Amino acid sequence: MSNIKFWKPAYQLFRHDEPLMNKELEEFYVRREDSPVDTLVNLLEMDDDPAKYLVAGHRGGGKTTELRRLERGCMADYTVVWVDTDTALDKFNIGHAEVAVLIGMQVVQRLADVGWKLPKKLEKELLESLKKITYQDKVTGGGELQLPKLFQDLGAQLKVGFQRETTRTLEVKPVLGEIINKVNEIIAAAQGQTRKLLVIVDGLDRKEYSIALEMFSSSLLTDIQCHIVYAIPIALRYSPSFKQPMESFNKCLDLSNIGVFKCDDMARPTTNPDNVGRHILKDVVQKRLAKLGNAYANLVEPEALDLLGEKSGGVMRELVRLARTACEVAVNKQASKIDRAIAEEAVRLEHQTYTIEDYHFPELKAVHRTGKLTSNEFDSPKHGRIVICNELLHYKLVLGYNDKKYGRWFDVNPMLWVDLERWQ
Repeated sequence: MSNIKFWKPAYQLFRHDEPLMNKELEEFYVRREDSPVDTLVNLLEMDDDPAKYLVAGHRGGGKTTELRRLERGCMADYTVVWVDTDTALDKFNIGHAEVAVLIGMQVVQRLADVGWKLPKKLEKELLESLKKITYQDKVTGGGELQLPKLFQDLGAQLKVGFQRETTRTLEVKPVLGEIINKVNEIIAAAQGQTRKLLVIVDGLDRKEYSIALEMFSSSLLTDIQCHIVYAIPIALRYSPSFKQPMESFNKCLDLSNIGVFKCDDMARPTTNPDNVGRHILKDVVQKRLAKLGNAYANLVEPEALDLLGEKSGGVMRELVRLARTACEVAVNKQASKIDRAIAEEAVRLEHQTYTIEDYHFPELKAVHRTGKLTSNEFDSPKHGRIVICNELLHYKLVLGYNDKKYGRWFDVNPMLWVDLERWQ
């Protein structure tokens, strides 16, 4: 007899590809010690001038959830503009131009949503600026052009990207500064009549390192005159090439992974369990299962839960993914709970999704020994000359942690320890 009916509710609770939002943010969120939200709320409040902040962390580490908490925490004092670059832009053809125009467009739309009336003069000037990039290779369709229609067409163009959509790419760039200036005039006019603006830009942390470096090296992302918080890739955060561009931002805050092991007094990895971190990870799983009632209270045995937390490396998405995979294994085995053997099988299945290249191993060994990133490079046939540790961070082969006493440290993803041992 199939037990899918029993396991389906648990399986659906562990959606690893969705951040916590709305009601789930209240029900399932487990507070973490290193959340940058409270710090950001205070910094934004103390800054009268437009401030630009960065939040760095691994993909799936919980940045979107934390930024949603920031959004909720600031709603009473700010007009918050949430910009999701993943849904609004082409992930394979994105640059600073598309991001800057998208922010400007969504700021204007959000101001309209909260009831602020755009002065006719500013509306006309913005229309004239946007027309230069929206219709430079196409006709407007006739009739009097208005912002809703233009925003609709511009949104479709942003989905494709300026470089593919237009044949005269060079003609776009001079107009960008003009557009940003018009948006800033609109912001200045609105600030005297509405609450302060806060723009939260999510999704850019999932871009390839080279794309992100070029994007955040552009002044356009700091030229918009309101508070802005950007999520950035962790590889960019620790790249020597980004040190100078990062000075254009007020501060970069880290969202570290939750500790599953401790470091020593030299910030080097150890095999000593971090019981505080593991308790947080257990709470993440148990808080979701609690929604299903007593029948699911002991669904995951303690040993199995500890293994799932350990092998997640403290990355929230990986923990949720492992729990979901464990549910799949339990269904196939006709089990009534997740024990150590089922957890081990889930780990084995997830381990198969990782790819380690030969040139990765020496750097993995060095990080595992020292707790520090290396700057060694490799000539990649696909990406050209790369810093190997940038790639290790991007693909979560190396994970970053923070110790209150000893500071920032790194280690090989616990999922890959067996591979490193075999190589050595």
